Amino acid sequence: MIPLYISGCFAMLHPGRGGRGAVICGPLSDEALNSYRPLAFLAERLAAEGMPTLRLAYYGSGDSAGDDDEPNRFDQWLGSIRAGVAWLQEHCGVGAVTLIGHRVGASLAARAAGDIDAVDSLVLLAPSGGRQFLHELTLGARIAQRVWQTSHRVDDGAWFEAHGLRIDKATRNALSALDLRKLPAAPAAHALVLEQAGRSSAAHVVAALQASGTAVTCPACGEVALLQRDSFEAQVPHNAWDSVAQWMRSLPVPQVAGGITPIDDAVLHIGPAHETPIRFGTDTSLFGILTTPDRSSGDAPAVLLVNTSANPRWGNARVSVDIARALASEGVPSLRMDAAGMGDAALPSGELGKPYSAALTEDIRHGVAVLAQRTQRPVVVLGVCSGAYHALQAACRDDSVAGLILVNLQRFAWREGDPSDIVRRSALRPTQFYVRNLLSAQAWYRLIRADFDVANLARVFAARMMRRGIAALDPLLGHLPGGTRVGRVRRTMRMLSDRGVPILYVLGCNDPGVEELAEYFGRGGWRLQQQPNVTLSILRDADHTLGARSVRAALIEEIRVWCSDRWQLRAGAVRRPVVELAEHMHRDWNHHTPVIANWSPAVGRPALDETGAPCRCEAAWPKQSGS
Repeated sequence: MIPLYISGCFAMLHPGRGGRGAVICGPLSDEALNSYRPLAFLAERLAAEGMPTLRLAYYGSGDSAGDDDEPNRFDQWLGSIRAGVAWLQEHCGVGAVTLIGHRVGASLAARAAGDIDAVDSLVLLAPSGGRQFLHELTLGARIAQRVWQTSHRVDDGAWFEAHGLRIDKATRNALSALDLRKLPAAPAAHALVLEQAGRSSAAHVVAALQASGTAVTCPACGEVALLQRDSFEAQVPHNAWDSVAQWMRSLPVPQVAGGITPIDDAVLHIGPAHETPIRFGTDTSLFGILTTPDRSSGDAPAVLLVNTSANPRWGNARVSVDIARALASEGVPSLRMDAAGMGDAALPSGELGKPYSAALTEDIRHGVAVLAQRTQRPVVVLGVCSGAYHALQAACRDDSVAGLILVNLQRFAWREGDPSDIVRRSALRPTQFYVRNLLSAQAWYRLIRADFDVANLARVFAARMMRRGIAALDPLLGHLPGGTRVGRVRRTMRMLSDRGVPILYVLGCNDPGVEELAEYFGRGGWRLQQQPNVTLSILRDADHTLGARSVRAALIEEIRVWCSDRWQLRAGAVRRPVVELAEHMHRDWNHHTPVIANWSPAVGRPALDETGAPCRCEAAWPKQSGS
């Protein structure tokens, strides 16, 4: 795999020497996270058949240039595809190109194909029209709003924002009009459509393509549904990829001189910094994007951003990209990395990444070492959810970790071998939320409808009560051989305090991590607050994956201020007083600006409600991508 940039778009080339090439057009939003690794295996499969294959991140997505504040993204997405095809022709000598699209990426590929002479064939994987895609995003976002009690609007008339996708009105309208059944002309001479059996939408797409003059092959393929699971569950559909390779071998191959021409070093210039793909670790099996500011900031550390769940390095809603580029504007270098089995780490390292595993912690230590070596700076490790857990474990095992930024940490302790979804099954709302909802008609209605797992709720509550009892008795039980898990976690945090490792601990106001913090350190984490190295912050109006841009902006500002307090990134970065924050914590919930409640031993703490956090929560935790 060869990383490169094409017209500001990050791409990964899987080289081959045949006359036919392929460009893979992935989906958008969280679906791009889930299918990223399986599509890398498809690219390798085609390259093994001699077909040079390019995986492309659209402009404004993934590691590409641009951000979601830019207008007219639809035209940029189509332009990205055209630029990828032109690059493949110029540098790999191909005479014909197959566009391969997944979900809404299939519709984008078909729309772009009609304007590109070199494209003679399409592979459409579980194709989705733009209107259907937006409808599904809207439904999912509204459910998430009720569950997380957030006030962000999905569509305010100017911007549409859901599940990591934020687009302006013009882009939304263009995407809504994107329909495989209404293309202006035949997009290509040949098409392969892979969809689950019985899906009526696939039948309509096939009929429309055939009516336009495209020769269509459409075998039933239930395996494509595997691509739409969460990233740590999304399996590689090897049989489906064999079918794609076999079908593409049957297409005519132009007699041209294949082979790769010299490729310039991959460097992306983004304002006050530049980004460079690197490989590192044992046998260079790990991958990352190094962001280097053009002007460094004093003695500030470098920041390592680690994977959440098995997501590729840019994270939910590109939060890691936003953080890295914001830090670069302050003169802080960073590396966002892919551990084994994730993103663009070497494929032989495993098909599926594991959100919790000892191996992932060791991969992070490799990331710390290479970042320290390249920047000659101490390294702060930043992780979200499972990434926060591994950041904490890496700091415990590696004295070179100079600081931690832990966001929505849901587990202080983990037993190797536990199933990956145990966090989702056991991480429910804070206990006091359920107590408050005993008088809620909606809660009883859901109970009667069996809308949630009562047995699991009872098991989780029993475990919580047991752990809280053990925590209360820890001073006595700590004398037992090996002590208790609560005692071990507390000693771990005290050890980091003794080492002087600064920790920024950020939680969404109704995140399940609030309960985890209370179980180990008391309501509101009061025991942890007593440590001088810990700054604890609460993000209001936030869901677990930080889906809203305003929440991510608030998180970035908190990180910037925390870093500036310690390393003086720039003059004038002053933390807002807690008194001011406390006044805003009772704001009208119809407002959409998130509020951060900060406290530390140095400045005291704001008033907390009965859950130990300045928040209110009114629903059970849903399945979220990126745990």
